[in-house]
Amino acid sequence: MTGSNEYKLNQGPEDGISAVKFSPSTAQFLLVSSWDCTVRLYDVGGNTMRMKYQHTAPVLDCAFYDPTHSWSGGLDAQLKMHDLNTDQDTIVGTHDAAIRCVEYCPEVNVMVTGSWDRSVRLWDPRTPCNAGTFTQPDKVTYLIILFFIIHF
Repeated sequence: MTGSNEYKLNQGPEDGISAVKFSPSTAQFLLVSSWDCTVRLYDVGGNTMRMKYQHTAPVLDCAFYDPTHSWSGGLDAQLKMHDLNTDQDTIVGTHDAAIRCVEYCPEVNVMVTGSWDRSVRLWDPRTPCNAGTFTQPDKVTYLIILFFIIHF
């Protein structure tokens, strides 16, 4: 621990960090993706790495679907779902170029990916499968998930 609100995690990535996401249920667990081709799960309070899994190329983003499943994508253009309890990977699908963004939208229960192939794709985490593809005018570099309910 370096300060009252700072922690230096043990067993950090061997290259640059591309994303950091806290678990949706507790700030105890932290998901970290890296240019070293890994996604790591940390127990912040215990300052330990609980597990890590590999991609075949640098990982550009990661997200929790729920407390026991993470999703990640990167330069290998593969979208992976990882079961944090069993330490098992599933390749859910691919883009035609690097996956830059991975986010979960709980309001409609979909994972959303943005890619340098100029598309945004929706993924049903229950199946898991592609639930829609939306072409964009340029490479997707960032996703902001907004969900509005309009009542009349």
